[in-house]
Amino acid sequence: MALLGPKEQEIVRERLSGLTRDVEMVLFTDSSTLIAPGKEPCMYCKETKQLLEELKALSDRLHLVVYDLATPEGREMAKAYKVEAAPTLILREKGSEALNIRYRGIPAGYEFASLLEDLEMLGRDGHGLPENVVQELQNLPEEVVLQVFVTPTCPYCPQAVRTAHRMAYASPKVWGEMIEANEFPELAGRYHIHGVPDTVINHGKERVLGAQPLSQFLQAIKRAVGVKA
Repeated sequence: MALLGPKEQEIVRERLSGLTRDVEMVLFTDSSTLIAPGKEPCMYCKETKQLLEELKALSDRLHLVVYDLATPEGREMAKAYKVEAAPTLILREKGSEALNIRYRGIPAGYEFASLLEDLEMLGRDGHGLPENVVQELQNLPEEVVLQVFVTPTCPYCPQAVRTAHRMAYASPKVWGEMIEANEFPELAGRYHIHGVPDTVINHGKERVLGAQPLSQFLQAIKRAVGVKA
């Protein structure tokens, strides 16, 4: 059974028809059913792969590469791509080696909107950030990791994910990752996630609660790396 109904397919096909650049979707899945300490079977790997395959079928501009963590090649590529868990999706312009726009967990519910907006950003629109913000991000003294915790039923979460991914597209020093809190409860517990969206910066040095404006994210990033606002 298709995840996208006929009407949804038509809407998505229309949106993707405007892409002018090719976009690569790199998915890390895990077909293993092994249960071990610290490892559970992947909750939505199958559905994530199906969703991306359905998207790919709607536009010649989309390209899908899949690696399975249950295979030696998949584990080797996961190390190279700095992937820790499945499902993890990396988006980038085709031909690019960028690794910093990510989804950890299925981009379902309201997060499907984030995925579509990212495809449009990479394939046509660009990040749209003011030049002064781009310069500040590129001049950061170290890399910044933005982990945006979300749930599929949160209507405010896509705004935070969108901000993190725009920043990541604007500067290689920023890593923007959506994390679906329900799929990764251990990680959510580590950072005491009690509401979403909650953006953890540099593994807890700073955080941004809620769908705050771009300026709030930028100020928090500066604090995390010791740059005066």
